[in-house]
Amino acid sequence: MREFDVVVVGSGAAGMTAAIRAAAEGASVLVLEKAAWFGGTTSVSGGGIWIPESPQARKAGVADSRAIARQYVLDVIGPTAEPALIDAYLENGPEMVEWLESHSAVHFLLSPPSSDWYPQVEGAADHGRLLAPAEYDGKKLGAHFADLRPACQEFNAPGGFMIDLFDLPYLADMPSARSVFHFGKLVARFGVDKLRRFPRGTRLTMGNALAARLLRSALDEGVTLEKEAAVDGLVVKAGRVTGVRVGGEEITARVGVLLASGGFSASEQLRKAYIPYAEQHVSILPYENTGDGMNMGLEAGAALAGDNIVNAVWAVVSKMTRPDGYVARYAHLIDMSKPGCIAVNDKGERFGNEASVHFVEAMHGTGAVPAHIIGDADFVKKYGMGMIFPGGGGLKKLIAAGYVTEAPTLRGLAEKIGVDPAGLEATVAKINRYAETGKDAEFGKGDSQIDIEIGDPKHKPNPCLGRVEKAPFYAIKIYPGDGSTTVGLKIDAQCRVIGADGKAVRGLYAAGLDANSIWRGKSPAHGCNVGPAMVTGYIAGKVMAEALVPA
Repeated sequence: MREFDVVVVGSGAAGMTAAIRAAAEGASVLVLEKAAWFGGTTSVSGGGIWIPESPQARKAGVADSRAIARQYVLDVIGPTAEPALIDAYLENGPEMVEWLESHSAVHFLLSPPSSDWYPQVEGAADHGRLLAPAEYDGKKLGAHFADLRPACQEFNAPGGFMIDLFDLPYLADMPSARSVFHFGKLVARFGVDKLRRFPRGTRLTMGNALAARLLRSALDEGVTLEKEAAVDGLVVKAGRVTGVRVGGEEITARVGVLLASGGFSASEQLRKAYIPYAEQHVSILPYENTGDGMNMGLEAGAALAGDNIVNAVWAVVSKMTRPDGYVARYAHLIDMSKPGCIAVNDKGERFGNEASVHFVEAMHGTGAVPAHIIGDADFVKKYGMGMIFPGGGGLKKLIAAGYVTEAPTLRGLAEKIGVDPAGLEATVAKINRYAETGKDAEFGKGDSQIDIEIGDPKHKPNPCLGRVEKAPFYAIKIYPGDGSTTVGLKIDAQCRVIGADGKAVRGLYAAGLDANSIWRGKSPAHGCNVGPAMVTGYIAGKVMAEALVPA
């Protein structure tokens, strides 16, 4: 029988951060990953973390305070907030960033300006709280580069060529000399990677860079890493979790087991229980995220944390089935904010602010499931749309695959996608008037700073409103989806799992999506998925390391 001090279930940001923190204090740590790669949800995420008063923000002279951020979060969540968990997050977040900077390969940069999601709530900030992972050279992983879950090709890694948030200003400034030079260097490096027969580009960005940095750090700390190692259940003896079962093997955890398996987005049963329009819902998370950690915890006597405000972090998603049967999914995080993109229901009418981070709530609230986004030839050429790259790259193939619908007229497009032609024509006429005045009289697209940040700053008078007029016209079907579930096991400020009796389940910890959302599902800003994953993992790793019995 194998024995370790700590056993971690899952290799995303939560599990890996915990493993690194505990191993650095001398703990023997085993990480068990169900999938064929390490990195979990983090590998396909944006990788940003929301950390008020981070070392990077302080160095940049950002004026902020923990007290202001705390009150902002509590006011956003309302009466169901758990102050002890919010305090633990805000206190440990900056410490975690600083500790990782000194003890690991993990490195963050201050993100470009990114507004908190509820600017009307006192204490919201428009910059300084979001950190982004620094890009990473995949070659530093050596042979383990092949063990890292690839990034999402449909989103930020077309053909394995990764794009970073910090590349976007250059992309927006094309074809300026500085932009051509910048991307020329990146393309040249990518070409060299191909010549060296790497399966994809070695310049890693966003969540894939973060996952790679965590993987490198875990290897450096001597963490034992095992993939394709699905955990069958927890071992409980005398009311204490003492280990896990994997493929018939019982593995002992002398200090504790951490559940960090990535939530339940891929579980049909749990989606039906917690997600609106479950049959039409499309998650962008890995297919291995089937609620294993939550279910194992419940079997061991754990309790859920009660009703959340929202049961997932919503994302607008489109999908396409490839010839091999794989369902490719695209999260519309950028294109819908651009001028010239509208979303319509089956009446051909708009039903919400397309630039809003809460747009899925408009889909749910109005029953516009599924819906369609519409753009004209100029829009697609300039910005791309969904899986269509800027410049129109891939358009013909995507039309042939049925992902994109094209028509020479708005009426013809409406007939093809099954929406009311007269309604669509009237909607476009209206949006064209709004584009001229710069004011969306119905839904306020482009009125807020958070809208404008993802719009086109060169487009006037409103960075988010543009005309839809040049044929041909294009449509993509969109669905409500998620980039994270929020329902999970109840934890305390030490990330110990709480049982149905209100007491800690001895030997059991939870972090990331296996723990209930510290925001009760109502995220206050960008970076509030990976941020809590890392901080709860850090806390759990630290607590378990402190519980080590001296030899």
